[in-house]
Parts: sequence; structure tokens; C-alpha cells
Amino acid sequence: MHGFGGYYHIIFQNRDLKKNSQVKVVGVDETSCTKFHKYISLFVDLDRNKVLYVCEGKSSNVITSFKEDLEKHNGAADKIETFCSDISPAFISGISEQFPKSSITFDKFHVMKMINDAIDQVRREGQHRNAELKNSRYMWLKNLYDLSSIEKKTLDSLKDMNLMTAKAYNFKLSLKDFWTFNDALLAEDYLKKMVLLGNT
Repeated sequence: MHGFGGYYHIIFQNRDLKKNSQVKVVGVDETSCTKFHKYISLFVDLDRNKVLYVCEGKSSNVITSFKEDLEKHNGAADKIETFCSDISPAFISGISEQFPKSSITFDKFHVMKMINDAIDQVRREGQHRNAELKNSRYMWLKNLYDLSSIEKKTLDSLKDMNLMTAKAYNFKLSLKDFWTFNDALLAEDYLKKMVLLGNT
């Protein structure tokens, strides 16, 4: 923990360790804390919005480290029902190994980022055949309400050209609707229909 000792101390001295036994839903994410790409991973009790643990790194080992700290401070790995994380293979592997009884939920921010990256890849490939797609990157990535009137008009004209980029963009809009479902079965059915439409 070299270089972050003071930061860890401030966080940990405010932890209510007695309540670790109640932890069931954990959020985990990593962030770069210096220009030298030093990473820390942050674990949060999402039911109480309380920091549980912070450590250096972003490999699967940080999940093991979190489990050890949790169990040292009145927590129980078997009681963790759900992890919310990004789509990190290291986190997925660590959670599956150390917390086999818990499910994993991928957070909306990282899912939509992955979709935006895919749209931009399709756009870059398509602009070699359709010059209209050049310099249109941010129109496809912005939220509709953030578009200027000119951008909206341009986007509407591009969407009418039956481009692969437009199809990818429509998939993104449909996926945004997926997050509005409160019923798990309806959400699952909607997602399956999206996948079927995407493969046609």
C-alpha cells in the first residue's frame, strides 16, 4: 500500500466494522490514481453506500484481498448475494472463485461504454464506403438530448441511409430501454428479443 497509506487510514477509521456482517450487495470498481497508471480497487456496500475496502491493483487478487478483509471484520463471504462490477475478466474470475454463491451484475455505465465503443468501430469501418460518416463520431455517441438541432438533423438523415452504423445505434437505443424494466422476467424476454433482432 505504499503511497496510499494516509488515504486508506482516513477511509478505514470511519468504517463501522460491526455492520460488515450485514453486507449482501457489493460494488467494485478500479480507478487510476496517478499519471503512472497506478490502480486502486474500491469496494462499497451498495445497500448503505459505505466504503468497505480499498487496495492497490485491479487483478483477481484484489477480490481475494477483499474477502480476507471482510471476514477479518465480521463479514461473511457466503452472505454476499451480488457483486456489481465492470466487465473486467479479472473481477469476474475472482468473484466466481472467491464468492461462488454470489451473482454478478454488470453496471450500466460500463455496458453502455462497451456499446459506444462497438458503434464507433462499426462507424470507422463504414466510413471507407460512406464518406457521410466521416466526422460524425460524436453524434452517434451523445445522448439524444445533448445533440444540437443541426446534429439531430444530420443524424436523422444518416439513420435513413440503412447503414450498419445506424443499425448499431438503434440497438444502443433499444438497450437503453432495457434498463427501465423493473420486472426481471420481462427484462429477460426483452433482451432475448433484442439479441434475435440483432442477429437478423
